[in-house]
Amino acid sequence: MWQEVLSPISQELISEFKSGSLAESLNIYTEESNFPDLTGNRVTIIGVPEDRASLRNKGSSDASNAIRKQLYSLYPGSWEINIADIGNIIPGRDIVDTIAALEEVCVEVLKHNSIPLVLGGSSDLGFAIYRAFVRLEQTINATILDSRISLESDEKELNSDNYLSHILTSKPHRLYNLSHIGHQTYYVPPQIIGLLERMHFSTCRLGEIRGKIHLIEPLMRDADVVFFNNHVIRMADAPGQSEPTPNGLTGEEFCAAMRYAGMSDKLSAAGLFDFNPRLESSAQNAQLLAQSIWYFFDGVDWRKGDYPFRSKTDYTKFTVLTEGLDEEIIFYKSPWSERWWMEIPAHPGQDAKNNLIPCSIDDYNAAREGEIPDRYWKAIQKSM
Repeated sequence: MWQEVLSPISQELISEFKSGSLAESLNIYTEESNFPDLTGNRVTIIGVPEDRASLRNKGSSDASNAIRKQLYSLYPGSWEINIADIGNIIPGRDIVDTIAALEEVCVEVLKHNSIPLVLGGSSDLGFAIYRAFVRLEQTINATILDSRISLESDEKELNSDNYLSHILTSKPHRLYNLSHIGHQTYYVPPQIIGLLERMHFSTCRLGEIRGKIHLIEPLMRDADVVFFNNHVIRMADAPGQSEPTPNGLTGEEFCAAMRYAGMSDKLSAAGLFDFNPRLESSAQNAQLLAQSIWYFFDGVDWRKGDYPFRSKTDYTKFTVLTEGLDEEIIFYKSPWSERWWMEIPAHPGQDAKNNLIPCSIDDYNAAREGEIPDRYWKAIQKSM
């Protein structure tokens, strides 16, 4: 199956790099090597040179190899994980064929307990990653980082402006929670924000996190899949954009977000979309994305096997009595990673057990001051 849908990396692309670089340490599918055994590879890179469903970003199909050229030149950290690069999806006769091929490859990578890291291509390819989880009958928590929210009408064919609408309306429904991070309010119709709030999804606008990027860590920790859009970065740091904006995350903040995603014990897939190398005169944007991928690898290597892989009885328990609630809020802190969780009580009459959701020490401190954390309320409402 692999050779039918994937093209190998050219030997020319990896032959110019120095000894000891990632070009040498990654398990790369090349024209001169056999397809790598994915068993034991913690992360698997998949390129997708596809932009036919992009409405305003033709050229993003060139992104995967442009990023690889910068990524391969970096040196690995002191990691204990294996990483594979299995080349590029061969574009189908139409976008539907490409989506189907990417979905199939992601399913197989996930079955090997490896994290597919998809290098787009346009953001509509995120729908294929979502469909892979649906195929595996998994409930999904998704996080998206983008300056805009792609919720235009799903009555149109899948494209870069409505892929989120297709995710929300496609059957069977597997999306349990969505967190959208980094949107700029003047680019988003108010009714879209209202719709997501009524669905008890989380939205975190750019102004809430600029200079405070640590606030998004619990949202990343709760995600099964994260979609990173190049447009969430300000154009000074990421010039390869079809819709550049002077505001956005800095390069350092974007790298931190990628590391937070990698650190999440729950995260099983990620996608990086909408970088257009034709729109930058230098390789600055490609270098930034390559460095952010390095931080993603670093985060994966750092993983501590926290909840849900450990019992909450292994954690330090804190109980807070808060005015306005009939019951106390229970927090847990991991002695391995110093991260925090809140316990969400099951709805009365349900047989389900109490659930833990990621939070921060800021939520704990707010509860101690008598303030009920917003993420606690949203979790309670969603459980009803």
